[in-house]
Amino acid sequence: MSGVSGFLAILLTSLVPILATAMGGMFAERARASNIALDGCMLVAALAALAVGTAVGNPWVGVVAGMVAGALWAGVLSAAVYGLGCDLIIAGIAANLLAVGASLLVVQGVLGSTGTYAPTGTTLIPRPSLGFLADIPVIGPALQNQSALVWVTVLVTVAASIVLQRTRFGLHVKAVGESDEAALAVGVKPVQIRVAALLISGALAGIGGAYLSISSVASFNSQLTGGLGFIAFAAVVFGRATPWGTIGASLLFAAATSVAVRLQGTDLGLQQIVHALPYVATVVALAVQAVRESRRRRYDVSITQYVPAIIPKG
Repeated sequence: MSGVSGFLAILLTSLVPILATAMGGMFAERARASNIALDGCMLVAALAALAVGTAVGNPWVGVVAGMVAGALWAGVLSAAVYGLGCDLIIAGIAANLLAVGASLLVVQGVLGSTGTYAPTGTTLIPRPSLGFLADIPVIGPALQNQSALVWVTVLVTVAASIVLQRTRFGLHVKAVGESDEAALAVGVKPVQIRVAALLISGALAGIGGAYLSISSVASFNSQLTGGLGFIAFAAVVFGRATPWGTIGASLLFAAATSVAVRLQGTDLGLQQIVHALPYVATVVALAVQAVRESRRRRYDVSITQYVPAIIPKG
C-alpha cells in the first residue's frame, strides 16, 4: 500500500468513531441540549457491545447493544436535566465521570476481570473485500478490507443529514434550538424534542463506542475512548452543528489523528508532541471558533441564528 493510500486507510479508521458520534451530537446541539457526555456514552457502549457481542457470538447484535447502552446513558443525562432540574453541563461532566466508574464496576464485579477485559472467542465486525474495485489507484487499497462499520457510518451520516434537513422532526429540532416560545406556539414541546435529540446522540455515540471495542481489537478498558467523545463534541461545535460542517470538522480532527499515528515510531524526538497533535488541533479549532463567534455576535443583531448551546445567548 502506497503512502497516500496508507494515510487514507488510517484516516478512515480514525474518522469512524469521531464522525458517528458527532452526527448524533449534532442533533442534541441543534436542540440546545449539548451532550457533553458523548465520551461517557461511547465508553458504556463499547463495553456493552463487547460483552453482548461475545455472549451471543454475533458482533452486529453487539453493535445494537452498544447503541441501546449509549441511548440509555444519554437517557440518564436527560432524566437528570429535565427530570431533576440539574444543570446540563454539570450533569454531562458527571455522566462522563460516572461512566468510567460504572464500567470499571461492571468489568470487575460482573465480568470478573481486572484491568483490561478481553474475552476469548469474540467475533469481530467483518471486513468486506471490494473485489475488482480494490484495484482503483490510491482509493481502492485504502478502502479494501475496511471494517463494515465504516460503510455503516457513511449510511448513518447521510441518514442523519437528511433527517435534520428534510424531515418534520429535524425542523422541530432546529425550531426548539432557535426559540422555545416559537416552538410552543406551533405545538412543539421543547423538552420532548430535546430528550429525543439526546437519545439519538447517545445511540449514535454507541456506534462509535462499538467500533472501538469489536471492530479491530476485542478488548475493553476504562481509557478506551481516549477522549474521542470530547473531540467529537468539538467537531459539532466547530462545524456549527450543521451536517457539512460537522463532517468537515470530523475529517479535520481525524486527519490530525492520522498524522499522529503516521509519525509515531519515527525518529523525530518529539513523540509527546506527536501524541498530543489531535488534541492540539481540537483546541486550536475551538479557539478559532470562539474568535469567529465573537466577531459574528459583535456585528450581527439577529437572535435567530444558531449559536453553540454551550455559549449562552446574550
